[in-house]
Amino acid sequence: MPFLVRKITRAKWDVSDEVGPINADAITQCLKTKDNTLSFWRVDTEENVVDGVLAIVASNDNLDKIDVVVLDEALLEGQSILIDSTPGRTACSELVDSHRDLAKLNVASLAVVSEAIAEQIRKGNTHRYTLTKLRALVLEAIEAGRINVEALSDGVKRKVLPQPPPMVVAPQSCPSCGAAIA
Repeated sequence: MPFLVRKITRAKWDVSDEVGPINADAITQCLKTKDNTLSFWRVDTEENVVDGVLAIVASNDNLDKIDVVVLDEALLEGQSILIDSTPGRTACSELVDSHRDLAKLNVASLAVVSEAIAEQIRKGNTHRYTLTKLRALVLEAIEAGRINVEALSDGVKRKVLPQPPPMVVAPQSCPSCGAAIA
């Protein structure tokens, strides 16, 4: 049974145990659409959520802790949400084809998606990945040849790869008298 993984800002989802309206910030900031589509990464099992996370962080401009939500693909399809297979933008080339867009969204279908996310939050089915975990995940993928380092953003590279020590420039002195040269 396939699942869809998406990064969310957990703090925006003020969800109580009771089913009720979703706050606007969650929708406008976590579910911002482009061309009436919403980006997800497909994984075959819940155990493979880490692949969705890897695809997400390998496409980001920076590396910082993230929260992800996992939705059952069949649940969305059962609600008549169109799911298109589209090439994803990620430095992990083997995961490019696992990208999915929820397509032709409107206010009603976006409400269905937001409620599906809220339900997973109510069930405690979100996953937090710390910077330390993400750094280890990306480094492991680089070492395994899953990620082309050059395809990573500079922001991710700075957080993952060891930085060379700063170059120290020794003060110059005059060879004949030893006075410091500015």
